[in-house]
Amino acid sequence: MNPADPRVVSIGDLTADLIVEVPDLPIRADDFFITEQMRLEPGGSANLLILLARLGAAAVALGTLGEDLWGGHVIQILESEGVDVSLIRREGTTTVALVLVDSRGRHSFVGSYGRGKALAFGVRETEAVAGAAALFASGYSLAETRLRDLTLAALEVAGRRGVPRFFDPGPAFAGLPPGVKRAALTGSDVLLLTEEELQEVSRTGMEDVLPSALSPIFDGNPGPAAPTVPAALSGPSVLAEATGPADATGRSGPRTVVVKQGAAGCRVYMKSTAGADLPGLPVTLRDTTAAGDCFDAGYIWAHLKGRTPEQCAGLANIAGAAATGKLGGGRNVPTVEELRQLIPRTGWDIEI
Repeated sequence: MNPADPRVVSIGDLTADLIVEVPDLPIRADDFFITEQMRLEPGGSANLLILLARLGAAAVALGTLGEDLWGGHVIQILESEGVDVSLIRREGTTTVALVLVDSRGRHSFVGSYGRGKALAFGVRETEAVAGAAALFASGYSLAETRLRDLTLAALEVAGRRGVPRFFDPGPAFAGLPPGVKRAALTGSDVLLLTEEELQEVSRTGMEDVLPSALSPIFDGNPGPAAPTVPAALSGPSVLAEATGPADATGRSGPRTVVVKQGAAGCRVYMKSTAGADLPGLPVTLRDTTAAGDCFDAGYIWAHLKGRTPEQCAGLANIAGAAATGKLGGGRNVPTVEELRQLIPRTGWDIEI
């Protein structure tokens, strides 16, 4: 790891994924299959960390893994991929997920959160976050209760130090307490989320934190018709730069919202700056398991390199698309060469 590389700290969501190929989903009672492939890989934010490290970032994992074989396996692979694991604490049990993937690229998850003592946000963690080029957190970071206070503290420290804060609500966001949701949204600078998750964070109750409208301004090439603004962003009081009181960091909510649209690409909504609307890439679908994590990594990396909104969205799309052509995540996330091979197919001005 080069000290000059941009340092990205990712909070929590470290899992062990047992990835199993099955002929078809759903699996029914009394079914019997002999699978062609079964892999044990790091999952969750480990996918993002591994791809960031491959791109050239100083990727730092901050969180916990259990004192069990699962945790040891995840740490070993992260270290082998050049991820800094010095801030991972070994205690309790590891979060484990069984990932079933069928021949059509569909998947199902069965998981169990790790258990252990709540982690305190100490001096080493403060120094790592304050000195980072970017901080990443997700709804899963907050859903694991032993990491919740640490995650919120990290968002606050990053905000006070002017460190860009990227937040991906994910499916776990829906089950969080309202106060935790508000704190996470207010303490984020860039939201990375799907259209379904956008509806969740834009429901009544969020307006008191994010009351003003976020203007979708596009300078991409959406085609002859103007891009349609999702209903959740078209009203006067959803997902916006807040005009009300700022939080403890002096900042008040996301300035950028990146909406992932799967095979259709993504849209970037920004305040007072031109956004982007980029189509997806046609690829042969194998598995979408790690696509969202890789999308986030691509966007963060391009942002840190000072790329335009279109270029950030473009690299994110490329990373997500490349991930869908492979089974599972962990060591199977895209390589830099695999990303570069997709660039000529886009016609976009993107450099890795």
